[in-house]
This record gives sequence, structure tokens and C-alpha cells, in this order.
Amino acid sequence: MAEKSMEELESLVGTSVVTVEDFEIEAGKVEEFARAVKDDDPVYRDEEVAEERGFDGIPAPLTFERVSMFPRYRTVERYGIDLGFQEEYTIHGEQEYEYERPLVVGDVLTGTTTLVDVYERNGNRGGTMTFAVLETEYTDQDGDLVLTARSTAIETGGAIEAGDADE
Repeated sequence: MAEKSMEELESLVGTSVVTVEDFEIEAGKVEEFARAVKDDDPVYRDEEVAEERGFDGIPAPLTFERVSMFPRYRTVERYGIDLGFQEEYTIHGEQEYEYERPLVVGDVLTGTTTLVDVYERNGNRGGTMTFAVLETEYTDQDGDLVLTARSTAIETGGAIEAGDADE
């Protein structure tokens, strides 16, 4: 159960904090990520191919933003906003990306996360689930918005016991 009441959580809606700094889109990391997701498209490692396809540089795969969760780029832990969620009962519910333009090698991004919504629902097996919708806007080295990432964190009413999934 959340350590904060819904009233406390609702008062946090609109809170923004810088959560990512100096997130450099590096050629080697883009290539590693593409290999990790089993995408062998040469556009992720060959500048000529990228240029032929109309990119301003080697693009990063669409879900590359998740790399910004690595401690190397984070200015804060987790969400940057104290939701009072108990880690052992918190799951990642949804992820969505809205691009203004592709991320390309050489970009250096800053991410600002805002709590945009909180709400509760009853779980299928009883208990209340608390949802927090967070939006991170990434700007490039020129201050231009390039990507908005939306995610939902869900604190469940309790841990799922072994065997519960079969019932």
C-alpha cells in the first residue's frame, strides 16, 4: 500500500524535476542497443546509409530512450518524485513515445519528468492499485523538444503469491 494518501499524491500532480542530464546519443551505444534488440539494420551503424534514408545522422532505435534510466545519466533515483510507492509492489504498466524528430548520434539530451496524473482502481483479486502517470520531455543541446516519453507506474495492493497466476 502506498505510503502517501491519494490526497497527498494528487497534490504532487504538476510537479516537475530534471531526471536526466548529459544523455549523449553515442554511436557505439546505438549500435550495441540495436544488436541487443536484434535489429541488424545498417542504418544504426553506417552514416552513409542513414544519410541515404534522409536522417541527419545515425538514428537511435525507437526505444533507445530507456538507456536514460542507467545511473550514468540519472540526476535522481527512479522517478525523481517521491510517490511513496513500495518498490516490491510496484510494476511498470505502460510506455509510450512521441517523437518530434529522430534521436541521432551526437544529440545530448536533458529529461524533465512531470507527474501528470494519479488515480486508483480496484484490482481483480482485491486490493487497490494506485497508478502514477509520468511524462518526461527530452530536449536536445539546443533546447529543442525532441521526445516525450510517457510511462505508468502501478503500485499493486500487495505481492502476488506463488500460484496466484494460475487461479
